[in-house]
Amino acid sequence: MPKQPQQQQRKNEHLFLAEKFYEETNNKNFSKVRFIHDSVPEISVSEINLTSSMFDHTIKMPIYINAMTGGSLQSEKINDTLSKIANRLNLPMAVGSMSAAINYPEVADSFKIVRKNNPDGVIIANISANHSAKDAQQVIDLIEANALQIHVNTLQELSMPEGDRNFYWLDNIKDIINSVSVPVIVKEVGFGMSKEAIAKLKSIGVTNIDLSGAGGTDFIQIENERNHEFDMSFLEELKITTVESLLDTQVETDGITIFASGGIRTPLDVLKCLRLGADYVGISGLILHQVQKKSYEEVLEFMTNWLDMVKIGATAIGARNITELRNKPIILDQDLYNYFEQRKS
Repeated sequence: MPKQPQQQQRKNEHLFLAEKFYEETNNKNFSKVRFIHDSVPEISVSEINLTSSMFDHTIKMPIYINAMTGGSLQSEKINDTLSKIANRLNLPMAVGSMSAAINYPEVADSFKIVRKNNPDGVIIANISANHSAKDAQQVIDLIEANALQIHVNTLQELSMPEGDRNFYWLDNIKDIINSVSVPVIVKEVGFGMSKEAIAKLKSIGVTNIDLSGAGGTDFIQIENERNHEFDMSFLEELKITTVESLLDTQVETDGITIFASGGIRTPLDVLKCLRLGADYVGISGLILHQVQKKSYEEVLEFMTNWLDMVKIGATAIGARNITELRNKPIILDQDLYNYFEQRKS
């Protein structure tokens, strides 16, 4: 079999390394936030209603399958399964970076399969911040997307031997927002978003932000594994967890729709994100791990049960809906509380 172009081969390496480094638990992130259960909640599981809407579509819960893959022949199978799951469970789905589809039309089907399998659902296209507005509209049209993610990935690029070294993105992001036919989400790729970064994005008209904090798939770790020239692990210290991002950015979120992702492992993680101000919660590594190991039927059963457990968790803390959930008491561990206090000033 002929060797694939570097961009396509990198996609396959990302899938392999994401699975290699996958962790079943996330002790650096959500465990630092605790709910207090309600011993007398006066509630029934059947009363829990977490129905939401995204881009004018009603969805089962404010949960979405976040950007993962596409752009190689091997990744088409994964997007095939993910999009079937999204369709069956009425979950929005974002595809991985679509730059490869622009450069290599032969891999376009690895993205188009998502809309084919989910003709009426919410599908989100994805492109890097250094692409033109013309490219952005092209990938939107390719999958008839309802929205576009523009990913910003400075730490990932700096970890890659072939990565970018120039990061002047704001003018380009503004041009894309003003040019394309669908709403735009600016998305980190697993390193978290600070209040300072959100302030800059707000200043150019961004209204949707995916914090994508540390705690899940670690692209510094993945790219460092691929990098045989330098050890870039020192960049790990700069990451912000999903919980830290949610706390850090609360003062900057007026007028901003917050998508929280990065290290979601348990149903309580979802509820914690919503409690801390997220409008939507994204999962990626959790479901990718299932897809790479199990059949479609097994993954569908896993995700169906997992979503049911989100309702069970809401029952345990006495929250019938998202409004009630946001008024439930939480406790932050000492380190996280100190972080929050320092960042408020």
